[in-house]
Amino acid sequence: MAALYFRPAALALVLGLAALPALGASCGTPEEIKAAQLRQFHYQLQVAALNCRNDDPSLPGKWSSYIHHHGGTMSANANVMRGYFTRTGKGVAGFDRYNTVLTNRESVRVHETEGYCEMHVPLFEKAIAANGPQLITLAGETVGRPVDMSPCTETKKAEAATEKKAKKVATRTN
Repeated sequence: MAALYFRPAALALVLGLAALPALGASCGTPEEIKAAQLRQFHYQLQVAALNCRNDDPSLPGKWSSYIHHHGGTMSANANVMRGYFTRTGKGVAGFDRYNTVLTNRESVRVHETEGYCEMHVPLFEKAIAANGPQLITLAGETVGRPVDMSPCTETKKAEAATEKKAKKVATRTN
C-alpha cells in the first residue's frame, strides 16, 4: 500500500526537480541576443576608455565620439534590453543590476587579461566608423555569446532533454 503512495510522490518530485532549471533560466530571442552582445560591447568600450587612457590618452575623446555617433542605437538597445528583463520577470531593476554586473566583470577583466588595452583600443576606431547595423555585427563578433543569456532554442533543447530524463525516471518508478 505504501508503494502506491510513494510512486505518485516520486513522480511529482522528479517532475518538480526537472522544472527547476526552467524557472531560473532566461533565454533570449535573436534580437535580444544581439542586444545583449551590443550592451556588453558597449561596456567593454566604456571600461577600456577609463582604464586604458594612460596607454592611449585619446580614448576619452574617442569614447565621447562613439557615444555621440551611436546614442540612438544605444537608446534602442536599452529598450530591447528593458523588454527582455520585463519579459523574464526581472523588471527594470534586473536590467540595472545586469548593467552593473557587466561593468564590474569588465573592470575585473582589465586587470586579469594580459594585453587588455592593446586588444580594445583598436575597437574604438571600428565602432566610431560603423553605422548602427555594423556596430551590432562588430559587437556580436567581439563578444560572442553574451553573459548570462543563451538563445531560446538552446534552452528549449535543454528543457526537452531534462523532461525526457524525468519521463525515464518516472517510468522506472512505476
